Amino acid sequence: MTRRLLCNNRGVCLAEMMIALTAGAVVLAAAVQSLTHFERRLSVQQGAMGRHQDLRIGLSVIGDELRLADTGSSGTFLLTADQQEVAFLANLQGGAAILTEAAHPGQQELRVDGATDWRKGKRIVLCAEDDCAETRLTRDGQGKSLFVNQPLDRPFPAGSKVWQASYLRYYLGKDSQGRPALMRQVDGGANSLIGEISSVRFRYLDKEGKPTGEPASVAVVRLELGVGGERQIIVKEVGLRAI
Repeated sequence: MTRRLLCNNRGVCLAEMMIALTAGAVVLAAAVQSLTHFERRLSVQQGAMGRHQDLRIGLSVIGDELRLADTGSSGTFLLTADQQEVAFLANLQGGAAILTEAAHPGQQELRVDGATDWRKGKRIVLCAEDDCAETRLTRDGQGKSLFVNQPLDRPFPAGSKVWQASYLRYYLGKDSQGRPALMRQVDGGANSLIGEISSVRFRYLDKEGKPTGEPASVAVVRLELGVGGERQIIVKEVGLRAI
């Protein structure tokens, strides 16, 4: 009578069923644990890959834009050259207008070719060889004329180049979540370019490879960026135009 209660008509006992269920539960728990561990590792790897991609793109942007650094009103390549900040003027729009008539001291209207769609308030730089002047537009560009907010203080010959200058700044700041980040500012707006960093340091070298603190003497900008939990140092060197 007792044996009939413990075993079914196929000869499987309740004890055997309990052992099988327990073994199955153990196997299932192990499988879930392994899956959770795999998912965690995959998430970490994806995060690392994402950070590596952001780092690669960010360093590429820095290199491309620093190579666009050009002479400002003070005759220097860079406007600011500090350990945690670099600022400069660059022609992000590409292209340039050309003076079709010589410009004279006191003049505020420039006769040019190629200045269509230049916007009022935009900073522009007028250059003849290594002599440059910086000013701003008081009206939208009209294709053949540019009106500037300050009279020229020196002459510029016909054929001089005029380009739109954007103010760029890279500096150590914080992202939207309050974490340290390398920030990129273009004119008035700033955003995080490379996040999850531990340190930022800019170094400046002259054309002979010696450290310099003078913006006018800088030929190479060296960025040392601390990244990752182990604070690995990534180095990026960018050569500016010949001086």
